[in-house]
Amino acid sequence: MKNTKLALLAIAAVLTLILAACGDDDGGATTTQATTTTAAQTTTTAVATTTEAPAGAPGIPADHEGRAQCLGCHSQGVGGAPQPPAVPDHSGFSDDRAVCSGCHSEE
Repeated sequence: MKNTKLALLAIAAVLTLILAACGDDDGGATTTQATTTTAAQTTTTAVATTTEAPAGAPGIPADHEGRAQCLGCHSQGVGGAPQPPAVPDHSGFSDDRAVCSGCHSEE
């Protein structure tokens, strides 16, 4: 039971970090709540899922269609590819186009 509670808290923390990196724009966002109840306490965590890229997040160019990973070029600026900025921190994200497209819209 204690491990389950810790796992849920870890998941909530990771989701919070991901959402913080995507900005706090709530235009078009949906909100869900997860509630964990134990004999000692009740914890409610609100998680917002943004459906639009935050202001300033560059789009993914159409000529990148079919590319599944981004950091092969973007981590080192290969061929002039822009590197991820320090703020918001991108280090917690996996190198997966599906993850990147959560904030960066497809053009």
